[in-house]
Amino acid sequence: MKKKIPLILFIISLSCYVLFFIIGSEIDENGFLNEPFFLLPLGALFFFTSAMFFAWNKINKS
Repeated sequence: MKKKIPLILFIISLSCYVLFFIIGSEIDENGFLNEPFFLLPLGALFFFTSAMFFAWNKINKS
């Protein structure tokens, strides 16, 4: 299970970035930009968490 956590977090990270580009951005009639910007920092958070878990597992080979 320890080795699956970084992979799961990485897949969640990639899905956040893919969803950001699939949903896309649009400008409404008032000139406001509507985009799912929250997915970008969330994807980065999952990516770096995945990298930290991966590094921790490599350092502590058990």
